[in-house]
Amino acid sequence: MSFATRLKLFKNALAENSEVNIFERYIFPNARSIYESAVRLSGNKDDAEDLMQETFFYAIKNFPQLKDRAKCKYWLFAILRNLFLKEIEKNKRRIDFEFDLFSNSLQDIRHIENDYVKAEVEKNVRELLDSLDDRLKKPIVLFYFERLSYKEIADKMDLPIGTVMSRIARGKVYLKKELIRSESFRADIEQWLNKNHAPKNSPSK
Repeated sequence: MSFATRLKLFKNALAENSEVNIFERYIFPNARSIYESAVRLSGNKDDAEDLMQETFFYAIKNFPQLKDRAKCKYWLFAILRNLFLKEIEKNKRRIDFEFDLFSNSLQDIRHIENDYVKAEVEKNVRELLDSLDDRLKKPIVLFYFERLSYKEIADKMDLPIGTVMSRIARGKVYLKKELIRSESFRADIEQWLNKNHAPKNSPSK
């Protein structure tokens, strides 16, 4: 779908004539610049289009707040940036929460004192991380294990901050799927423990 077609669909979605007027007079002339900035921030076109549309909707709903119409372009850029930063913070909280679940799911196995089981678990975890594509693995390691911020990772990897955020999120999706598969590994370990270390029945009197 072309950029012009997407703008037309956005315009058709507006409910009031006043909203259409705002779009045509103030937003449409700046649409291309806003979209290009959204691409630079988010790192991909799909997220950029979503961010652009959110910016336009917010601007139209809050247009009375803009006192100097000559500064509309800069106002739109400010809205775009603020919405992007809010999305980063929201995704950061979600990713942190999901990673905590991922870590906690392995925690009870890590506490097992049997050396054989520990070795098997460590091997399983290493394989889980190593199975990630380097583009996804590196930002996850930097974020969770080296505790770097999104900006620090972006600078280190020479990537847009939005790309870093997107890769961490994609890596998390993959890890969650693999964790579900690893439940069978956990069951095998527990079965092995029960088989080899179950207390013997007391001799009958």
